[in-house]
Amino acid sequence: MNCKHCESTNFKKNGNSYGKQRYLCKECKKTFFDTAPKYTKKDKHQAILMYLNNCGIRKIALFMGCSHTTIANWIRDAKRKLDKIIEEFEPNFSEKSDIIELDEIYTFVKKNKGERPYGLLILETRSVLLRL
Repeated sequence: MNCKHCESTNFKKNGNSYGKQRYLCKECKKTFFDTAPKYTKKDKHQAILMYLNNCGIRKIALFMGCSHTTIANWIRDAKRKLDKIIEEFEPNFSEKSDIIELDEIYTFVKKNKGERPYGLLILETRSVLLRL
């Protein structure tokens, strides 16, 4: 068993809550339970792919059987990971990524004809840096 937050194996028992054993990680100082996560990484990946294929957040939540705020949080987490990848790819790049809809991309490109912005297209396991 590992810490759910930092994957450390350095933790100790920290009482009970709701009839379940609680643990305290000695590395990140956060508590966690030894229960399995409700949604797997595969479920989250599927929700992100649905979002990238222009499916609405509420419709994804209906298919996944969770709330729309959970889906929005998964999308925000994916955006943060994308920002880290872009920062490692090009450390001098000052702009961060943004989550936008397909019609917003058209409006953005049409308004900014003089500039040469970049975008990252992610399809399953492939990603391509595009010049818009």
